[in-house]
Amino acid sequence: MTDFVPRARATGIGSMPHPATLDALRVMFQNFPTIPYWPQLPKRDFRENMYAQFSADLVGVQIDLPHEWMGLVKDDNTLAQVEQFYTRYLEDDPALFAVGPEYAAGLYALRDHRDALKNAKWIKGQVTGPISFGLKVVDQNLKPMLYDDALRDVLVKHIARKAQWQEKFLSNIVGAQLIAPLQPIAPPQPIIFVDEPSLSLIGASVVALNRDEVIRDLEEVFSALHCITGTHCCGNTDWSMLLQTSVNIISFDAYNYAENLALFADDVKRFLDRGGALAWGIVPTVEEQIASETVDALTARLDAAVNLLVKKGIDRDLLYARALITPACGLGTVSPAAAERAFELTRGVSERVRVWAK
Repeated sequence: MTDFVPRARATGIGSMPHPATLDALRVMFQNFPTIPYWPQLPKRDFRENMYAQFSADLVGVQIDLPHEWMGLVKDDNTLAQVEQFYTRYLEDDPALFAVGPEYAAGLYALRDHRDALKNAKWIKGQVTGPISFGLKVVDQNLKPMLYDDALRDVLVKHIARKAQWQEKFLSNIVGAQLIAPLQPIAPPQPIIFVDEPSLSLIGASVVALNRDEVIRDLEEVFSALHCITGTHCCGNTDWSMLLQTSVNIISFDAYNYAENLALFADDVKRFLDRGGALAWGIVPTVEEQIASETVDALTARLDAAVNLLVKKGIDRDLLYARALITPACGLGTVSPAAAERAFELTRGVSERVRVWAK
């Protein structure tokens, strides 16, 4: 497993509400210089919606940009498209699955401002996970893509290739850094998150998700990567399922669901013992809560959440050493001012608790 000891450093989840790419990038770098990430900007373009963002060239998926709609359209050509997909997939070339700048302006802006990465130890990217994507995108009969066995396999492999391409893209960014003579420093390592908000639906009567199949699909994406991997779920879920995968980082909403994670303390301990890290989403993403919270209050809330696991026998120093501090979720739906305050709170909590991260 890739060694990853973030010691309570701060980073973000994904979406930001800024319509201007450079404004978002500036705010991100101001707050997360050690673990910067590329911002997703759904208010800039519908194609930066987390589901549309990785949909280009996916079998059957169509986007109506003027009406800001996307869906799955199955017709007489679908089988031929599936065959063409596997031909392309078997070429084993992630460049065939590139994400264009119209879908991810923040990613390309990050590359174009690589000088700002001089203080970075890691550089974070993200893709939408196959489970969430496959439940969100439905066909003409409102049947989710995930429930079509043939298209489910296509989707998982499509996401895996998108993730591989992004890993290479980020590696090329950091590989281009100029290192000062006689001062050798390691370039920042890429991290790819597989964002899976819909895992919170596991156990719901309206969603038929097979636990073993979910793990299988996620592992196919994780195993396609050579870098540090993460996954993010902003609701409550069966945390034992994620804790038993090979993923390196699990990101969760610690503001609302810390007690739920503590129910799986034995799995958390095994996860940490094998080198895993937890991204504590301790900063809320609801506008009113962002306005009312303070660094002091959130620091106390985080320490109380950590202590739930300490009481169950997990070493406190280990928890803080293997911690990231983040917002609870993306911030694309709040105002730019609220998002910027949430980032400041995240940075402030990180600075406060890093003294505990030995």
